[in-house]
Amino acid sequence: MHHLPLDMANADTRVEFGMAEAEFAQHTQWRASAEVFRAIDATLREAAEHPEVFIDAVMLRGDAVEFAERAAAADLAVRLSLAESTVRNHGFVARTLRERLPLLWAWFAEGDISTQNAREAASIVSELPADLWAEFQTRIMGAITLAPARFRTTARAVREKLHAQTLTERHDAANAHRGVWTEVDRDGMGRLHAHLSAEKLALVGAALDGLAFGLFTESDEQRTMAQLRADVLSDLLTGTSSTGTSSACTSGAGTRPAVGVTVALTIPVLSLLGHFDEPALLEGIGPIDINTARRLCATVPSITRLLTDPVSGTIVGIDPRQYRVPTALKRWLAILHVTCDFPGCGRRAAHCDLDHTRAWADGGTTTADNLSHRCRTHHTMKHQTKWRVEKPPGAERAVWTSPTGYSREADPPPF
Repeated sequence: MHHLPLDMANADTRVEFGMAEAEFAQHTQWRASAEVFRAIDATLREAAEHPEVFIDAVMLRGDAVEFAERAAAADLAVRLSLAESTVRNHGFVARTLRERLPLLWAWFAEGDISTQNAREAASIVSELPADLWAEFQTRIMGAITLAPARFRTTARAVREKLHAQTLTERHDAANAHRGVWTEVDRDGMGRLHAHLSAEKLALVGAALDGLAFGLFTESDEQRTMAQLRADVLSDLLTGTSSTGTSSACTSGAGTRPAVGVTVALTIPVLSLLGHFDEPALLEGIGPIDINTARRLCATVPSITRLLTDPVSGTIVGIDPRQYRVPTALKRWLAILHVTCDFPGCGRRAAHCDLDHTRAWADGGTTTADNLSHRCRTHHTMKHQTKWRVEKPPGAERAVWTSPTGYSREADPPPF
């Protein structure tokens, strides 16, 4: 067949060519995603079938498969620069689609279905009994190439029609996954997320609207409704007021008492005295402006001063030969490390174990240089699997080595 050359001087041709390039790249990306998911699932299954690859022979026992899967997921996460939960989710999508929606999986593997729609289909079909999988696949295939929002609506509608459980039963099961979590944002801000039952969400929204609107109607009020909702929420939870006065949110019993919370605030002393504007560090959040830090200092009931070495930053006057970590050193390390030191782990130091990198029994010292925060998952993984961690002489950070020989430095503190 004779092909005419493309006339790239023609705008119509260039536009058509650009669209074709974008379409090809998108389908290639979806196909690559499916291949990543497949490879992850295959590796996790190998770990389950052959835990000896990830677990020392002396540790092979009843929970060996669980620890082997953890070690494999962590290995993949470090190699792929992903969160371990993301690695497990990728494997779940591949396994679920392959076993329950094989036609949809085949289309995804060919790059004909978006990654978002593949994820949504896997999530929904995982909630259906086996006798409904084929019917669910048949009903959604006509919508599988829709945009993600449209496909999500269609697939969930099909689920509602097919599901044998009553809505009440499903709501009770879903309500078990309720939770609240925080997310740090830029410029000293952050987000508070809450996953609640619909009725409680409606009540919370109505309560915030009512209290915020009461303030909004004040003649001297300058804040927007969005700002008032945020201020009312923080006032209710903490018993403080964003305006610096007593909380305006009261109940029949009077103003809610302030919540007793301890958060570390590290302030350069010259900034506190007004000689410099170097930012302060708020534990678990990061840099905050010095004016906010000064305001916080003005309201705290007490201040703990930690004397540190000006070069190394370690606390002066701690006996390194004792096993027990002194309280002052614990506090300092929680501020210094911020999170678990396993690559990619964001668990806050306050919720981690303080671990000797070189075991105290093997001559490791109780010093800032030999102590790191490790969440319970990675602390346990260090002892129960072939994962190893060591800190080379003179190195700033420890090095983690996976059971398959992949090494990676611990992540540096985020701030």
